[in-house]
Amino acid sequence: MMVPEIWNKPSLWDVLAAEKRPIFLYGTGNGGDKILDVCAARGISVTGVFASDGFVRSRTFRDMPVQAYSDVTAAYGEDIVILLAFGTTLPEVTAFIDMLDEKHPLYIPEVPLYGGALFDRELLTAVHPTLTELRSLLADEHSRLLFDDAILFRLTGERKYLRRTTDPTADIRTLFAGRDIRTMLDGGAFRGDSAAMYAEAIPTLEVIHAAEADQRTHRHLCAYAESETRCQVIPHHCALWDSDGELTYTSSASRGSGTAGQNHRAKTVTVTALTIDTLFRDTKPDLIKLDVEGAENNALRGAEKTILTHRPAMSVSLYHRTEDLWTLPWLLHEFLPEKKLYLRRPDCIPFWDLTLFAL
Repeated sequence: MMVPEIWNKPSLWDVLAAEKRPIFLYGTGNGGDKILDVCAARGISVTGVFASDGFVRSRTFRDMPVQAYSDVTAAYGEDIVILLAFGTTLPEVTAFIDMLDEKHPLYIPEVPLYGGALFDRELLTAVHPTLTELRSLLADEHSRLLFDDAILFRLTGERKYLRRTTDPTADIRTLFAGRDIRTMLDGGAFRGDSAAMYAEAIPTLEVIHAAEADQRTHRHLCAYAESETRCQVIPHHCALWDSDGELTYTSSASRGSGTAGQNHRAKTVTVTALTIDTLFRDTKPDLIKLDVEGAENNALRGAEKTILTHRPAMSVSLYHRTEDLWTLPWLLHEFLPEKKLYLRRPDCIPFWDLTLFAL
């Protein structure tokens, strides 16, 4: 059975549709666009937009003036509803969000980064048998509770479901302890952040093939590769996909990059697409890590031969698309039924960086 608490929680969008108090968007940008689009489609009225005091300048967002938080509370009082429209890992920003959460009803709407259906009660009802069965496959209690948090956060947008976090380097060190990992693919290597973390946590690593599609970010990756002394890092400028060729890619040197083209403020370019089967046609990977901005399913499809032949350990992000939470674990379980599945997530807002390990 599904965890009962999940069924007792109303959908955020139903709560907002019935809300009589003024609703304010905190933040702008791509996240704000997505939230306002959903609100408009569901008949939810948003009163205005604010930014933190000290970050306000004379501008508008979606034809609404961006106000200071202090000006909003001076005009409307404390009884306002806040929708957070951006993500952060900065402690000082998180502390301010926590203060807002104590003083006001604050929600962090889960809007898909790279497409997929909105997670609401209707969707939960449709997929709950799959979610229930998947939950039973998870290998430890922490993973099962984190899975519950993922569902509850997507349903309610409540800050409290973001608090079950762990240190990613410590997680990798613990999960891979005693395993002979010598060759790794870092798919979505960014500037080398994750490669450096794995090099630190897994002392047996000898070679990291680091694939990054964004051209500007790839230059930083190459600089990191030259400086890394714990193992060899081989940069690859390509998008991981289910076939070789070329792809249209949205380049923003950040989380807004990707083949899905969701960030309309970013530049569109053409990049080389390669399958993991092509990259590893002459090499055996011991570990494949994928955090490829919504292209995880495609990258896994392009790795089928490699995975079935070499049975590598896997680390796959589950947060870019709505359905990733259940489709990607099932795909990995289909490929590698003998492996145990673990979920881990570092401290950040919103529910980003949820990672599935298959070991």
